Amino acid sequence: MATFTEIEPFSLSDRIINALKSAFFAGELKPGDAIVERELARQMKVGTPVVREALISLQGQGFVRRVTNTGTFVTQFTTDEVHQLFTLRVELELLALQWAKLRVTESDLRELGRQIAKVVEAGERGDRRQFLEFDYAFHRQCWALSGNVYLAETLDRLMAPLFTFVVLASGAPLTASMGREHYELVHALQNTEEPEFSVVVRKRLSGFTSRWLCAFSKADDPAKQA
Repeated sequence: MATFTEIEPFSLSDRIINALKSAFFAGELKPGDAIVERELARQMKVGTPVVREALISLQGQGFVRRVTNTGTFVTQFTTDEVHQLFTLRVELELLALQWAKLRVTESDLRELGRQIAKVVEAGERGDRRQFLEFDYAFHRQCWALSGNVYLAETLDRLMAPLFTFVVLASGAPLTASMGREHYELVHALQNTEEPEFSVVVRKRLSGFTSRWLCAFSKADDPAKQA
């Protein structure tokens, strides 16, 4: 299990959540790893109830799974679960972008472009963690532009652990060219009308999905890595 620095008592659950997410992103806590509340509380110099509160929040976000009378574990997906979740992601994110298309402003488009530039720069540096964080921030901004809080929250709940664990588990490189693929979505929001808009967006989102499904499947099956 990863080790953690002491956290001041007044920081409470948000600081614990951030520390654990950093460990997830860094690969220090891997899918299937057990998280022992008392040990985590001891390392961080906080009370066990605060750790439990943080873990309940992370469970709600999909990062951990709490098993009654057994313990808490970092979320681990099967290949079938990943396939189902990414398939659902395409449909929900397409809907979010269809609604965003009706509301998006030039200012919004410029901000999306800035987000993509950060993804590209992280890819050029070979910084996997920042690539993942900036990539996710771009998609969250797209979901928010839908104007539907419930849709955005559903996608966030669905995709946060997938972005973290599936991409990291795949071991696939995160490159600048992969970041530039996101410009296709912004271009469609700005210049493409229906029905072509939905065709273009679905194709791009499906391309993202196919890449990670293939990479995860290979990582999950050692025989396919040969």
